[in-house]
Amino acid sequence: MMQRDRRPALAVSLRVNGRATLVVGDGPGARERTSRLREAGATTQLVSPVDYQTGMCAGAFLVVAHTDDPALDRRIAADAHAAGALAYAHDQPDASDLVFPALARRGPLSLAITTDGVAPALARRVREEIARLLDEMGPALDLLLDELERERASRAPGSERAEHLYRLACRLSFAGRLAIARAAR
Repeated sequence: MMQRDRRPALAVSLRVNGRATLVVGDGPGARERTSRLREAGATTQLVSPVDYQTGMCAGAFLVVAHTDDPALDRRIAADAHAAGALAYAHDQPDASDLVFPALARRGPLSLAITTDGVAPALARRVREEIARLLDEMGPALDLLLDELERERASRAPGSERAEHLYRLACRLSFAGRLAIARAAR
């Protein structure tokens, strides 16, 4: 296996509900990041690159630079850091505090797939396959999620509750499997 200079990321879910965020960009990537932030409850301002000004980072918890100009993205990330905000510069992990993983979602279940920036196309493809599997489970998965939520709310916290919930969750099984096709020559 080839060795690469990598910056492994800590996989976490960041709570942004009610937090101020800024997204700079006007393409599909910027709109997708804006949508994800708003769905998570962030107060998000989307600004076109031509309208961006350094002072816009003040008061932001997170600043996302997703323009077609790598130099501008780096400058925006530097401005965000100077303002005390977390920064994401598209395709520039060395200037970013976080990555946006590929997400497969169904209801409250979110599966994040990342390759630490090594192979975003692979993360996207894995997300597509996992999303397909989640969709195939459909209503049965929705019912299991509802049951787990009800059971979690009705039992006192502790190891006994955790073990009970895990036993319920073990009813989930992926019938499909991922495989890699041979490369065409």
